[in-house]
Amino acid sequence: MTQPAPPSTYRLARVRKVIAAEQAATPPPRAQDMADAIRAKHGDTVQAFVFYGSGLREADNIEKMLDYYVLTKSYKDIHGRGPKAFASFALPPSVHYLEAADRDHQPMNSKYSIVSLPAFTRRVSGGAREPMIWARFSQPCLIMSCQSEDIRARLITGLAQAVLHFADQASPLMSGKMTPHAFWARALSESYRTELRAERPLERATEIVDRYADRYTALAEALFGDVDEHGRIHISHPSKLARGRARWRWATRRWVGKPATALRVLKAAFTFDGGLDYVLHKLKSHSDVSIEITPSQRRHPILWSPVLAYKLWRRGAFR
Repeated sequence: MTQPAPPSTYRLARVRKVIAAEQAATPPPRAQDMADAIRAKHGDTVQAFVFYGSGLREADNIEKMLDYYVLTKSYKDIHGRGPKAFASFALPPSVHYLEAADRDHQPMNSKYSIVSLPAFTRRVSGGAREPMIWARFSQPCLIMSCQSEDIRARLITGLAQAVLHFADQASPLMSGKMTPHAFWARALSESYRTELRAERPLERATEIVDRYADRYTALAEALFGDVDEHGRIHISHPSKLARGRARWRWATRRWVGKPATALRVLKAAFTFDGGLDYVLHKLKSHSDVSIEITPSQRRHPILWSPVLAYKLWRRGAFR
């Protein structure tokens, strides 16, 4: 007889234990140096950093751009009360770019997203319709340079809630016995399908889960119980209604998510120095597609954005 899923509070406590353990890791020196440079630019309004992405996965690669979410008290502390503050509130996060030198005088660069701490914890816990944030922060990340232990504990709980919410959103699409790898690869591929991405969703998802196989097994066991003798977990069979609702939610996320991604790209190109160069760098790193930018296109990225997007699409930079 199929056992019911453990209560959410019990599963959250188990997931939080896994997340808290991985947060004991020491940040890579370059990551800490860049975080210090970002804090020097924005001051005490920065309450914490969440370091994530390929820079975390390949910390020894000095050519990797470092990605952070920078958590602040409020948007007005960074942007004042003008249009940028409103844009960050309406379509968070605001995106910034910074170049600096590390402790060994090697160049490093960073793309970082600024979001208020209340907005981050609300959205990462499932308060966002799009999976961009709660699926992203179900992946490995590292909390850094918190102003207090209370903030650190709040963020660990938020990351655990992201994992729980993500699993609850993805599991109705699946049922029966499967490996943790199969579950998480399918879940991550569904989230990637809601974004404009250069990579193929399932291939990228499989790469991430392969790299962190032990972590994803531990999270699956925290959510669904220990694996059996064949290394499989059991996903309860959803009702037809639950499966239908889940499919509809993910389809809606795909319809909404890709235009929203495009809007964020346009906002990034408009709202921070080097934004257009960052977008093109990111696409080239994932798809090996590049295009030449004219001086006019660099000065007016919004005006030229349809032309640039069409060129990139024709060359296969995103799907």
